[in-house]
Amino acid sequence: MIQGFPRSFGPYELLRPLGRGGMAEVFLAQAKTARGDARLVALKRMHAGVSEDTGAVEMLVAEARLAMRFDHENIASSFELGCHDGAYYILMEYVDGLDLGAVARLAESLGERMTPAACAFSALGVARALSHAHELTDDSGAHLGVVHRDVSPQNILVNRRGELKLIDFGVAKVASRIQQTMAGVIKGKYAYMSPEQASAEKIDGRSDVFSLGICLHEWITGEPLFRGPNLLSPFAILLAVREQPVARVDAVVPEAGSELADIVARCLSRDVAKRFPSATALGDALEDWLRRHAAGYGPEALRDYVTDLSMRAPGGTVPQRSLATPPMSKMLSSEFAPSELSVVARSPLETGLPPTRRPAAPGLGPPSLGLGATRAPAQPPREAAIAAGPPPLTPLPPPAQRRGLRRPSRRTVMQLLWVGLAALVFSAGWSIVATIKRLDVF
Repeated sequence: MIQGFPRSFGPYELLRPLGRGGMAEVFLAQAKTARGDARLVALKRMHAGVSEDTGAVEMLVAEARLAMRFDHENIASSFELGCHDGAYYILMEYVDGLDLGAVARLAESLGERMTPAACAFSALGVARALSHAHELTDDSGAHLGVVHRDVSPQNILVNRRGELKLIDFGVAKVASRIQQTMAGVIKGKYAYMSPEQASAEKIDGRSDVFSLGICLHEWITGEPLFRGPNLLSPFAILLAVREQPVARVDAVVPEAGSELADIVARCLSRDVAKRFPSATALGDALEDWLRRHAAGYGPEALRDYVTDLSMRAPGGTVPQRSLATPPMSKMLSSEFAPSELSVVARSPLETGLPPTRRPAAPGLGPPSLGLGATRAPAQPPREAAIAAGPPPLTPLPPPAQRRGLRRPSRRTVMQLLWVGLAALVFSAGWSIVATIKRLDVF
């Protein structure tokens, strides 16, 4: 067992770290179901800079509400946004596998590239996930305008069954909010931005299509597109995203063929109007390519391919912490029970979504009530909750505010200090002027 683990975090038990980034660290954790059984989850704990920025907290709450509306097999479920000891966290479905960046590195360690079929199938799963998110509507049928903003290999996971899972919706939006106060929050993400995102222009779902095109290009060619020894600064990377010529994948890997190369090239068009008009259209093109060039390629084939890479890879190149898990089942949406730390929690009843595909276990109580509300000691009857309909999407204050206490942010403290200093200087100057006038010096 890793030193210092397991350890408690509120009602959850952190079993071991899974990864760390500029904005958060992720742990494999254990949570209790509504029936009291233990299940595996992933717990992403945000760094201190998030809780110190009120605007970032409000944005995190809003993005969590959106993420909990998703109900797609290629999107990892988000269960809860909560706060414990001043640290915000997101409780998510645990995906027991590797990210596509790690898979590509395994192939590279063997002197290989990912096969075109594996690349196309992986991109198809992501395209279907993006399509679901981009087309999400509110209760009145109006599009919510969801954009992932961070489609990159580390946010695309393949589990042990060969199923693709896209994670971290909306996190890049929060990161961009606090990047000035947290150094390195989005460092390394610039290389997967679209030209319009790199130019801080208004974006839509086609921005995610471009980002997925970057991933697809890198998987097929086995080479970085907008990364490298000559692209060290954010400015250089963003300039490359906007202007650097992009080689066709069939010019680098002839066996990829012109048809797949055409798909990648269309994704990477810097003219937004010439890209695929939607992730749905991109998914259809990839599905058609697979039907004609890799018929029958599915999760089993991807699972076998990743397993083969892992077995042949040199020792020490396979991230075991992502593969080895305790003998315990993963948490399902139908089993999740929000904790008392919850700020926003997932429930099919609350979000207006149909029940999850897998039925709840026998004896499971009703889901918690009130999207974005903490659990009440007593739950009203299910019929009354249905009649009441989903509650309004009004962000709740952080738990510390609900307790009546909140530590001011560093930014607020510095502003108060500067205001106080300015007042002191003004007061001293005014006193000097008044004294001079009394003495009738002039």
